[in-house]
Amino acid sequence: MLNGRGLRAEALHGGLSQDQRDRVMKRFRAHTTDLLIATDVAARGLDVPHVSHVINYDVPTAAEAYVHRIGRTGRARREGVAITLVEPRERGLLRNIERLTTQRIEIATVPTVADLRAHRLEQTRGELRAAILAGDLDVYRAVAESLTPEFDALDIAAAALKQAGSRDGVAVEEEISTPVTRDVPLRTRSPRRERDRSETRATRAGSDASQPIARLFIGAGRKAKVRPGDLVGAIANEVGIDAGAIGAVRITDRYSLVEVPEEIADDVIAALQATKIKGKRVEVRRDRDER
Repeated sequence: MLNGRGLRAEALHGGLSQDQRDRVMKRFRAHTTDLLIATDVAARGLDVPHVSHVINYDVPTAAEAYVHRIGRTGRARREGVAITLVEPRERGLLRNIERLTTQRIEIATVPTVADLRAHRLEQTRGELRAAILAGDLDVYRAVAESLTPEFDALDIAAAALKQAGSRDGVAVEEEISTPVTRDVPLRTRSPRRERDRSETRATRAGSDASQPIARLFIGAGRKAKVRPGDLVGAIANEVGIDAGAIGAVRITDRYSLVEVPEEIADDVIAALQATKIKGKRVEVRRDRDER
């Protein structure tokens, strides 16, 4: 998948022969490979001085394994960055790592597609500025001038940027939904207790499904950097209800839709109208398309 997106990636795992492993590492050390995807066992002991980032696709259950992973970057007193992709339910594992390393791990959210596009456009703006200052644009200026009698100059520039972006092979990214999950302590449960808990959840879900649901319109979305967790937290805190009582959350560019129990819908509307979301007061009402 990474190679299909134009990135040069190699795999390193226990199924490779020593000859295959040596070839992969030779390409990685020679900078002909951008990304090395490795298992824990295969990655241990790698000594590559130019590794700038280590990305943990999952949180290791053993804190010592995390130390071994991130030890592949920042070697020989160099600086390096370790990024770990974490689900809310795995935050207990992060606390174990912090206790072992006696360092705090900075928590951040996954950038949205809008964030990514804004970053790319800012990079493009810098590159354009540098190209203008460098000059030598006569050939391209002639093409632009030939189009100015028919089109606006800004439209010509915007179309050129769009065309350049499509030629770079930038894929259309899909938004990654933010999981709305409460942080629960990680502990081992017996099979019987886990079965009892599952039956309880199923019974509760069945009873909740029969309750009438109201869908609320909230006049802020992705462009206002609103995330599902923001809405769930605001409703739970302002109304004083359990976050588990809140139903589906849908975030669009300009607005959001949230499902809540009908019996508290008016209370939720009143509470959200009296507070701010992302520092601003927004329109909150029942969705007109609600059935």
